Amino acid sequence: MSAKRFKLTKVAKILILILILAIAGGGIAVGMKTGAIKNGGDSDKPVSSGGVKNDESIDISLDEWIGYTSLINANGGLTTQKGSIYDKLGLNVNFKIINDADQSSNALIKGSLDGAGYTVNRTAFLSNKFDKAGVDVVMPYITNYSNGGDGIIATNDFKTVESLVDAKIGVPQFSEAHSMVVWLVNNSDLTNKEKDKIIDDLIFFDTADEVAKAFFAGKIDVAATWQPYITQARNMSDCHVLFSTENAKSMILSGILFREDFAEENADLIAKFIDGSIQAIDTYGVDFDASRDAMPMFSGMSDNDIKEMCENAELTNWNDNKELLNNNAPSVFTDMCEVWSSIGEKVNPTLVETLFDDSYIDIIADKYEFNETKKETNTIKLTDENTTDIKESVALLKKSATVNFVANTAKFLDNAEASKALDEFVKIAKTLDGSIIQIEGNIASDNDDASGVTLSLQRAETVKQYFVMNGIDADRIITVGNGGSKPVAPNDSEANMQMNRRTDVCFKLVE
Repeated sequence: MSAKRFKLTKVAKILILILILAIAGGGIAVGMKTGAIKNGGDSDKPVSSGGVKNDESIDISLDEWIGYTSLINANGGLTTQKGSIYDKLGLNVNFKIINDADQSSNALIKGSLDGAGYTVNRTAFLSNKFDKAGVDVVMPYITNYSNGGDGIIATNDFKTVESLVDAKIGVPQFSEAHSMVVWLVNNSDLTNKEKDKIIDDLIFFDTADEVAKAFFAGKIDVAATWQPYITQARNMSDCHVLFSTENAKSMILSGILFREDFAEENADLIAKFIDGSIQAIDTYGVDFDASRDAMPMFSGMSDNDIKEMCENAELTNWNDNKELLNNNAPSVFTDMCEVWSSIGEKVNPTLVETLFDDSYIDIIADKYEFNETKKETNTIKLTDENTTDIKESVALLKKSATVNFVANTAKFLDNAEASKALDEFVKIAKTLDGSIIQIEGNIASDNDDASGVTLSLQRAETVKQYFVMNGIDADRIITVGNGGSKPVAPNDSEANMQMNRRTDVCFKLVE
């Protein structure tokens, strides 16, 4: 989708015409930008270098992702249609479909785009590029969560992250799926040598489609991919879904990234743009024609096919954005900067200080604040019927922390040290927001009597209370008392006994 360029002769004709009109009419004020084609690719438009937009227009690139379809619906297509939501708000929005992040980021840096649709993961990857180019960017709007749209599928031999050490793992390089695999490996209890082996042995593909095709052809054991291949694996007997964003909605957040100079000078336009997208939420999964015309991947799909895809992304409302921009999104950005940095990519983690700005949604607060009900979550609730099954299920991630307790009690010996040891789990739990957390308490004793089991359970409950106090839903947590049945060292020295006074935490995904 390369930009069309006007020939010099055409430009000359236009300039002559403007000159004639100016002379005849006593002068015409002409404001033009210079730059690349957008507007659905139908016309050349000048480059934006920030500044006030007299025509109330915004030029944005999107890739083909179901979570952006409410934007297309608000616009009535790639260009603003008469009677559309954006038209009624007085906006002129020009979308261009660009699936290549390199191409869209180059256009954003050049100024031929005012904004671009990216995930927070991708923004972290591009952060150093923007920094080197001297272009400041801001993401004032998160459009959607990935709700099962991305995931990892594996043959039945590979059930946990820890089992991946010798697996043939395919990933689309530098994609959201790539970052997902690295994040899970980095947050496992594997040794550094084992982590390095998994990361170094990754097999790179250009696209998630190519990865999935290689997996189903038996060429690789594990594939980081997206829908519809996740559902396909779920319906087969010889493979399964190792992980999907159904269990971690916040891990992949999509949003619209703007040049900061443009956003600051056109705050009202940005607010209207967000307002229109939120208004269009009601059309999500209902109206398909505009998206089918705008995005080639949907052109041959039936309404039912597109509606099923809509389940893979959960749109965000005003209240979601207020929370995400101030909490989850900065956390995910920081996590993803660590992910990319861990595999040798240069990033700019300090961008997190200015990237997520809620001042734009605050402009429309009077329309939405306190006016939206809290959405129901997909978090699994523990019941008497499913607790036993969950306890016996395989853990995605196993973690352990030695927490010092006062002898023969369930009280932390040092609250500050305990907090330091447990905060890592809280952070992981907030990302794996659709997982069950199992906490197992242990004691430093070879005695496995009832009192030891009771004490170990009390220690697990103490850790549970810490998690709950730090924002983890109690309904997600199972506590288990192992007594002294699972030592990690013989109880023959104080140092070893201290290692056994621990809690083990694991994250379990339940279909």
